[in-house]
Amino acid sequence: MTRYVVVGGGIVGLAVAHRLMTDRPGDQVTVLEKEAGWAAHQTGHNSGVIHAGVYYKPGSLKATLCKAGSASMVEFCREHGLAYDICGKLIVATDAEELPRLHDLHERALANGLPARLIEGAEAAEYEPNVAAVAALHVSSTGIVDFGA
Repeated sequence: MTRYVVVGGGIVGLAVAHRLMTDRPGDQVTVLEKEAGWAAHQTGHNSGVIHAGVYYKPGSLKATLCKAGSASMVEFCREHGLAYDICGKLIVATDAEELPRLHDLHERALANGLPARLIEGAEAAEYEPNVAAVAALHVSSTGIVDFGA
């Protein structure tokens, strides 16, 4: 039997411990955390976005890992009864000067195999009434989760 010690009870430390326990069921895994509870720092204070991988170069390792990580996060939440919401995301162009970049992101999203479509400002306002956009990119595979939970 091998004994492992993982330092830190945030999402990275707990993910490493979980993987060790899954891959090496006969070994012992101990997680050390200085705080009174899990996810007390960055993990519990971030945006909670399950990123789809819009911004990464198509075919890159980052794009591949982001897409795989998104799918595995949703699977983990389902398996463990944790709340999550694949609510989608808007990337907004607030003026005409931003439209070329928005179109580039749309092409990148499609090249990464993501469900993304360009929409007009009025349709963006249907998703978010407080948005002021001339156009937006709607990426339906982006989600949110409470990583601390």
